[in-house]
Amino acid sequence: MKIQIIRRQCGGTEFYPSPHRLHLGAQNAAGVDELHFSLPEEWAGCTVALYLRRSDGTLLAPVPLEEGDRVTVDRRLTGCTGGQWMLAAVNDTGYAAYTRPGSYDAYAILPTDGGTEELPPSLYEQFVARVLESASSASTSAQKAAASAAATAANAAQAQTAAQRTGTDSASAAQSAARAEAAAARAEELAPAEGRVVSVNGKAGIVKLTAQDIGALPCPAQPVSGQLLRVLSVDPGTGALLTDTTAPPDLSAYVRSSTVPTAVVPGAVKIDPARGIGIGADGTLTTAPAGKESLDAMSDTLAPLTPALLPYGVKKALTTAAAAAGWSAAEKSAALRTLGADFSSYYTKEDINTLLSAPSLTAYPVGSIYQSTDATSPAALFGGTWEEIASERVLMGASSTHAAGTTAKAGLPNITGSFPTTTYGSRHNETSGAFSLGSKITSNGENSSMSFNSYYAFFDASGSNAIYGRSSTVQPAAYYVHIWRRTA
Repeated sequence: MKIQIIRRQCGGTEFYPSPHRLHLGAQNAAGVDELHFSLPEEWAGCTVALYLRRSDGTLLAPVPLEEGDRVTVDRRLTGCTGGQWMLAAVNDTGYAAYTRPGSYDAYAILPTDGGTEELPPSLYEQFVARVLESASSASTSAQKAAASAAATAANAAQAQTAAQRTGTDSASAAQSAARAEAAAARAEELAPAEGRVVSVNGKAGIVKLTAQDIGALPCPAQPVSGQLLRVLSVDPGTGALLTDTTAPPDLSAYVRSSTVPTAVVPGAVKIDPARGIGIGADGTLTTAPAGKESLDAMSDTLAPLTPALLPYGVKKALTTAAAAAGWSAAEKSAALRTLGADFSSYYTKEDINTLLSAPSLTAYPVGSIYQSTDATSPAALFGGTWEEIASERVLMGASSTHAAGTTAKAGLPNITGSFPTTTYGSRHNETSGAFSLGSKITSNGENSSMSFNSYYAFFDASGSNAIYGRSSTVQPAAYYVHIWRRTA
């Protein structure tokens, strides 16, 4: 199964496995499949391990990648029906990278316990042979260590030190060989006389034992000369270690009591009271604060200003230091603001005149009427929101019958009057209102009091109300202006 580790940017660098979900076949299967990882270029030279956490929360020991970046699928992966996995890459420079956790699953199988099949004798013999082989390997390591001691002795300058180290290595190798032989003996003693070997050291299937499995080596560390060994993780069940090496810190810049410091070599510190640094009776460093004399002289550039003389120092700075150096306008403004006397926030006479001459919106609250022969909107003059109103209308005062903001249609007062259609005698003057009669046209009858007369009838609206005849339209006396009302 091929798995590619893809580097991508998601704000930070992310290593994403594809596929991230692995289907590993049957539960408890071992040696059937292999996981082939395609690692990014950034991981070249790193130690890469596979981390596993089963679905029940059990965290297994890290599994180092084999040659070719492979991992054989065994019961470490298939011992449970599912779980999570992750790759971790570290090197000796402090680099540490991790993939996004993926998941894996294995399909459940039928129970296999209780069968009559006997384990072939050769399988256990193979197990014992591997244990003995590990012991032989440890013994070979002891022989190589002895040979290394002989070769190291050729260097006279380091002969004794090398011999001591080699002797230690030889003793350690001999102890490892002894532990391996003891492990083999224990394996023979604990081997079942009959029946099947279900597991070895918690491993099942085709068991591959390491020196750590049989106790030949206490830890899988491969330290680098001149570097410190760092333990990354410890498996609580097996005691297996995941380690790397790191360079020791550089302590050359730290002060040492055995040397005298120079410009390039650190060493012991010398106290100079003249420079404001002293030492207490208990060996602690102290500072020599400035006094009034030094503040008055303004000559001491090293003594610190302590809170006890802070008010005095500020007073001296404000009263005498100003004459020592010229102040810029910005510095003066800053000083005034610090003292709470920033006159830049006050109005000058020129500012007040400008403000008084500038248009103000205060005089026009919402609902106000503004009139002008200038067509410029008051919004441009004062601000606010305005609408132009009352085109071809006049303004009238509000009353109990007409509220402010309402309108009225144009209208005229009624014209009334009367006149008789036929008159007789002197009754031709019985007209009223807008009607009147002219001179007599005809007369019938000899008796003037009983004669019937005819007259011209005239109509004149001004006879009813004097406002008629002053205009050709319904027009009061007017002066045309632009009218706006403030709405917001």
